[in-house]
Amino acid sequence: MAILLVIVVVFVVGYVISVKRHPFTNCRWCKGGSRHKGAFFSYGYRACSHCKGSGRKRRFGAQVLGSGN
Repeated sequence: MAILLVIVVVFVVGYVISVKRHPFTNCRWCKGGSRHKGAFFSYGYRACSHCKGSGRKRRFGAQVLGSGN
């Protein structure tokens, strides 16, 4: 049981460090490309409305910990 606790603590500490150093991930809607192509005319595009055209979103842990503002 103690080994499992150590593994969980190491995982949580590693995740917190990872979130602090890298608070953003690619937007899942535009896949980091920051734009959506048109469905009918594929040469047309617009900025992604989910990430506001930045191509990135804050990770869940970064939102909880308040990093990456």
